[in-house]
This record gives sequence, structure tokens and C-alpha cells, in this order.
Amino acid sequence: MTHIDRLRRDLAARVGAGVGVVLPPLPVVLSLLLAVLAGLSGCGQPAPAPPAAPVQVGSVERTASAVGALSGVTSGGPGGVAVVPFEESGAAAVQPGQSVRLTFDAIPGLEQAGSVLAVAPQPVNISGVTNYYVTIVLTEGDPRLRAGQTVRAAVTVTALSNVLVVPNSAVTRHGPRSFVRISGPGGQPVLTPFVPGAVGDDTTQVLSGLREGQQVLLPPATGAGS
Repeated sequence: MTHIDRLRRDLAARVGAGVGVVLPPLPVVLSLLLAVLAGLSGCGQPAPAPPAAPVQVGSVERTASAVGALSGVTSGGPGGVAVVPFEESGAAAVQPGQSVRLTFDAIPGLEQAGSVLAVAPQPVNISGVTNYYVTIVLTEGDPRLRAGQTVRAAVTVTALSNVLVVPNSAVTRHGPRSFVRISGPGGQPVLTPFVPGAVGDDTTQVLSGLREGQQVLLPPATGAGS
């Protein structure tokens, strides 16, 4: 029996018992009915499933980024050099021969490839922070490049492919152990341990504890509905 049927039955009972009934104006009745129907429309709806992502074969890439300046640019050809100070945490992973992606504040949209030539053995103090200068050789050229231009360098310090990965956002760490949440009985999340390998900017390598195709739960998006 619906809410409307119950209201109708109650009204008929009152009339049959001789109880005086004063009906509200029709617009008020319609407003009340619409409010009841709006409340009923959400009843019985299942809660939306939490966002999830599969454990899958993919890649792990980690970059160390810093900002520096161009010097020794050759017009229209390769051979330009960028000297970029990296904070010690990033410089510790930078090695000669690593590939570099470079962008330039003065030339929006331009992206150039390069490689690390050398890392300075001695640190420098910049605004109270320990840095190491990294010399990067551009493997491409562009006539718009000028010495002294600001360059943003992203050195690829970790690059793995064809490995099992999960999104970083799915990983929770408690001390030395790593966990993901997997949907268990009744849809309840189950904290599941796994052994991680390399950690990249977006993904974490899975060494053991998870299998390809498993769905790991992601945290809900922040600011939803705002």
C-alpha cells in the first residue's frame, strides 16, 4: 500500500465516522503529494559503488624535476646545454645518461628531449636548501631557444615496463607494510597486504600479494558535488 493509498483510506474513515474534515486548497494538496513522491523516489536505491581500478600490467615511471636556465645554445641545431639545480632528494637519483624532458616558460607548447651529462660533485646552498647542479644536453634544437631562458627539466630516474601495477592513490602504508582495499563479502572493503616494488609518480609496482585483474578500491574524489 502506497502513502497515497493510506492517506485516501484515512480520509474515507474519517468521513464515514462523521468526523469533520476540512480539505486544504488544491495547490497545497499537490505540493504535499509532490513532496511525498520526491521522498519516495530515493527509497530502495542501492548506494553507488566506490571507484575502483584493476591490478594490471603497465609501467612505472618516476621523475625528478627542477628549474634552471639555458646556456651555450647553438642556433637551429642540437647541442644546447641546460644547467639546473636539483634539491638533494632529487639529485640523489639523477645519473649521467638518463633521459630528460624539457619545457620552456618563454615558448609555451615546446617540449624538447635531452640527457643528463653530469652531476656536480659539490653541493651549493640556494635559499638555505642544499642543491646539486645537473648539466643536461639537449638532443634537439629550436631557433627560438636563447641562452638564459628558463627551462623546466624532468629527469626520468625510474622507468619500468610490462610489470604488474596499481595506482598510487589506492595504496595505504602502515609502517613498512603496504596495503590496498579490495571489495569483500557484502561489499565491505578488506585491507589486503601486498609487496611493492618501484614507486613511480602515478603507479606502484606489485611484486606479490595481488593478481592481475583484481579490482582495488580508490578513495572517493574530493569536492564531489561542490
